[in-house]
Amino acid sequence: MPAHESVQLSHELQLDQAPHSLLLKRVLDEGYPVVRSEHWATSATSLDRVGEPELRVLSEGGEQGLFRFDGVLAQIGVFHGRAFCAVAAGNVEAAEERVRHLRAVLAPPDPSSAHEVSVTFWTYGPHGPQPSWRSISVPEWSEIRENYSAPTRGALEGLMSDFQPAHGGQLVLWHGEAGTGKTFALRALAWAWRDWCDLHYIVDPDSFFGEHADYLMSVLLQPQYATPLPMKHAGMGVSMMQMVAEEGEEQRQEKNWQLLILEDTGELLTADAKAVIGQGLSRFLNVVDGLIGQGLRVLVLVTTNEAIRTLHPAVARPGRCAANVDFKRLAADEAADWLDRHGLEEDVRSDSTLASLYARAEGNAEGVERPLTGFGE
Repeated sequence: MPAHESVQLSHELQLDQAPHSLLLKRVLDEGYPVVRSEHWATSATSLDRVGEPELRVLSEGGEQGLFRFDGVLAQIGVFHGRAFCAVAAGNVEAAEERVRHLRAVLAPPDPSSAHEVSVTFWTYGPHGPQPSWRSISVPEWSEIRENYSAPTRGALEGLMSDFQPAHGGQLVLWHGEAGTGKTFALRALAWAWRDWCDLHYIVDPDSFFGEHADYLMSVLLQPQYATPLPMKHAGMGVSMMQMVAEEGEEQRQEKNWQLLILEDTGELLTADAKAVIGQGLSRFLNVVDGLIGQGLRVLVLVTTNEAIRTLHPAVARPGRCAANVDFKRLAADEAADWLDRHGLEEDVRSDSTLASLYARAEGNAEGVERPLTGFGE
């Protein structure tokens, strides 16, 4: 008796799971020995170019379907700028060839033409960690460098060009009062690091370092956990299946670092953080300089409006920070130069935040600060 005939599967079936469930049934019934899965960024919004599916399910944000190509079976989907596939074939070569074809048909976006980067936004929902993907418009550093005071600009220059990860810690700490341009700089950093670093924005950092340990680990190990396919469970108990990883994809993942972005997270790093939010600080330190982070290509960028003197001394100690940037107000002469470049001749007699300068440039004579654009907007 073939091994797969003794397998019984039982689970609650929902409509959006139908293509995967049908794929799994066909794989077992027809005895496919190889299943290959992959996901990638794409500019495609539909599966029209893939072919005619046996089953097609449309839902908010995308679609998926089950396809058959000359002895190869494939579940394929596109959602929110991401494509995924699970390909079942008679041998490794046939599976690899089909994946290469799908990647060509559902091509990735060209970031240089749109000046955009793809960002994974993470939240913790009723069903655990949930990633979503968006492309955001970003500036080049040269376009915004004059928004910063000389000391801040000098510190940022080292990050925007010639930065080498894994030298001097895994924490990038940006601190300074609100309105000094931390988010603008973050967008420019996303563009500067786009070739070697994937961005992961933690929407709810209190949960990320809070009671849900699976949240933190899912993001850190995201090449495995974040795959939008439940196929990572398909090989359990089915000895004839081989879950194949493409050598080229492994090399790509080896190249890529992850940058975890935690904006406005000062309360996580204060001297009394452990008393306020429990083990969050300990988990954070384990990510950037402990056993959890060892061997992972992970950098953690934290922005905070807290003064550096109020932060826990363990956070900003030498050797833990790859970069520690103080976002200062522009000095009076720098602020006057900034206004002059924006067509305003005003007498500036005190240091100014970037937000107040933008307010003046927009016609607010009092320079009342307005919130600067958020990272995901």
